[in-house]
Amino acid sequence: MKLLIHRLFISLFSLLFLYMCPLFLLAQDPIQAPEGIPPESDYMMRQHQTQIEEIMKVSNLGDRETALESFRKKLDPKSLILSYYENYFSRTVQAYTQAGNTAKAQALSQKMRKLFPNSLNTHMALMSEAFNSQNYAKAIQSGEKINSASPNQQTTEILARSYMATNNLDNAAKYSLKVLESTDAKKGVGYVEFLARYYSGKGDLVNSAKYYNTLLKAFPGSGPQGYDWNSIKISAYYRLAQKAYYADKNYNAAIKEYRAVLKINPKHDASHAGIGMSHWRLQQLEEAMDAFAKAVVIGQTAAAKARVNLEQIYKPLNNNSVEGLDARLEKARAALQ
Repeated sequence: MKLLIHRLFISLFSLLFLYMCPLFLLAQDPIQAPEGIPPESDYMMRQHQTQIEEIMKVSNLGDRETALESFRKKLDPKSLILSYYENYFSRTVQAYTQAGNTAKAQALSQKMRKLFPNSLNTHMALMSEAFNSQNYAKAIQSGEKINSASPNQQTTEILARSYMATNNLDNAAKYSLKVLESTDAKKGVGYVEFLARYYSGKGDLVNSAKYYNTLLKAFPGSGPQGYDWNSIKISAYYRLAQKAYYADKNYNAAIKEYRAVLKINPKHDASHAGIGMSHWRLQQLEEAMDAFAKAVVIGQTAAAKARVNLEQIYKPLNNNSVEGLDARLEKARAALQ
């Protein structure tokens, strides 16, 4: 009988201890620095770290959260452990999430933003939320703060895309280049395609051709999902042709690239005009006139200049007359049918 009573007493004591332990930790004060030891010393940080790790063992996450907040408020402002305190709350958020208590996890995450307004984690969360809600100015604000302190791939990508969305093309290009330092063309296709267009807009044929060529090599068959691949290929071949013509003075290579455009769009008037100019440079006059004639009959933006060029070649070969030129134009029209 005495043994039974003793065991019952032990059990009740254990239950009372387990119940009182969180309350004890909740009321626990940080160890004070002994005389001669500054509160910002490594020694005191280790003492406080030991105390906090005990708090982190509290299984009731609500009690743990309350105890962490209470302990933090009582710390000396100079205490080094404050620099690491965010981690304890983050671990508690993870514990809430693992326990399936999403609401508590989100509530503590929101509270952490107020407790640690200048932390990188806070700025990361704010940046992601702003970007997802298309508040690109706010995403840029937080992203730049993160980038100045601790650059990372996610931030770099969000900054590049946010600057694209706000039409800040120079900064978008700067961060797109940084993104591609850590990823390949297939994974970073959007950044490669943007840079190709960016340099094209700048009149930089060499770099525009470089990035368009990178795209063509990365996707030799069908293009990436979500992109008008034929339209991109037309731009790519056309810029490669222009680079060959203007930068490299390689007119045969230019003709090859222009013809690649025409395989996709046979009525791409600028490519017909480009072929005409390339053949003219090579003194292949019949081929040049055929190409110019096609650009003329298509009747788009290249038509007027193509007509002038066509006549400049045709007249000296025909007693300075345009007689018979209509027949050549009809032939070109028939070839395009």
